[in-house]
Amino acid sequence: MKFPNAAKGVKKIFNAEIISLIAALVSGAGLVMSLIGASNETDESAGTTLLAVSGALLIVSGIALLVAGIMNIIGFIQAAKDEEGIKRAVLCTVFSALFAFVAAFFENQTGFLGGLGTVLSSIATVLNMLVALFMIGGLMNLSAKCNRHDMVKRGHSILTTIVVSYLITLALSILIRFGAYTSSFGAGVINWLSGLSALFTVFIYVLELIYLAKAKKMLAEN
Repeated sequence: MKFPNAAKGVKKIFNAEIISLIAALVSGAGLVMSLIGASNETDESAGTTLLAVSGALLIVSGIALLVAGIMNIIGFIQAAKDEEGIKRAVLCTVFSALFAFVAAFFENQTGFLGGLGTVLSSIATVLNMLVALFMIGGLMNLSAKCNRHDMVKRGHSILTTIVVSYLITLALSILIRFGAYTSSFGAGVINWLSGLSALFTVFIYVLELIYLAKAKKMLAEN
């Protein structure tokens, strides 16, 4: 095997991305529940129940993201022994996991705490985008060393799509929270935007998993 450390590290990163995908789905469900529960159109008792369940789901999601973040760090450090560029993703992963974990505790808050949760969540999204840039960029470098120019080309395409998707997700996230806290939108609009944001988040993880799976196979073969 030409790059044994990278092969082992990418395998760990791949598993961490699966956990992150599950956490994103749970977080999306929790966010929709919190928005419905906080809506004036929802019955008070039902709203209280939805908010309680939402809070539990978001905390579970935050813990899962923290676990995935730790796995990513271990994988990045291991893979960086064969590709120095991947090392830059480590610090971004640490802070992204921490910001996402703390932000989960402020999802159902209003006022200053609600705004703080929005800021922390937005920072985590930006850091996740940087992680993807460094991770896929490093894998593209490894692909070039393995003379897999098809993987380099695919990496450019996937990376561009991921960055655009992250920017859309960030804009939707800010718009959703602004609408929820200021009552600028109806519950239907907020739910629709939340669903769209969740779809983009899942789309990002699927793209990353596709490229990681191909990179894992490539490294195993070399």
